[in-house]
Amino acid sequence: MREIRLERMRPDQIEAEKERCSIAYLPIGPLEWHGPAAPFGVDPLVAQESALRCARAVGGVVLPTLYAGTERERDPETLAHLGFADTAQYIVGMDFPDNSTPSYYFREEIFALTVREYLRLLVKQGYKLVVLVNGHGATGQMSSLFRLAAEFTGETGTRVLVGFPAASLGFPGEDPGHATRAEISQAMALTDSVDLTKLPPAGEPIYMWKTGMADGSAFAGHPSADFSVQDDPRTGDRDLGERYLAAGAEALIAQVRAAWAQVCGA
Repeated sequence: MREIRLERMRPDQIEAEKERCSIAYLPIGPLEWHGPAAPFGVDPLVAQESALRCARAVGGVVLPTLYAGTERERDPETLAHLGFADTAQYIVGMDFPDNSTPSYYFREEIFALTVREYLRLLVKQGYKLVVLVNGHGATGQMSSLFRLAAEFTGETGTRVLVGFPAASLGFPGEDPGHATRAEISQAMALTDSVDLTKLPPAGEPIYMWKTGMADGSAFAGHPSADFSVQDDPRTGDRDLGERYLAAGAEALIAQVRAAWAQVCGA
């Protein structure tokens, strides 16, 4: 199997792959609270795995993962949907008051500058297509990445694409949220770090406002009556995690292949 991880490649290997398929992937995601049972690196680890699978299928090289991400303050309406009685408090992202360890959130402008510098260097390297493989769905992060992609695509000879593998997820009966069954399952498929004994015993509710774990339906304005998690992370499963990873990679592969065909046809 050919080496596609840029940090492990010699200059001749890098240039040969660039000549064969001039695509560079940059996996991106923050070190972030995902409840007491999961590792901090869920988002970047999923982005990294998606990038590696895509590069093996399509071509190109994968840069070392950028463990960076940003979040904004939660608005009162969202806090109410997550079960907070005090909706005027200042809470950024998933850093809820009862969390034991804060997340590593970059300031939004610093995050954008960091990604901008990577893009500048990749343009300098002569890549025709750069894929920002994003593992984090925060509004500020997504808007920063899409803005930079539009700018660099419009002002340089390099096409920049934002890929968000998680956007394709959603099997029947599943509700991809934050640190719930879907993400826990992916973490179980990628690492040995998940410890479900850190969660309340089966049958006890997992309250979103207390644990920093939340259903996607709650973010959409439809929480459970008691603000407990319904997509129970305690039923996480490695096989389900692999299904999610495969589906996300498949969607990214299709997106990159379409963009590469446009680049080659330009």
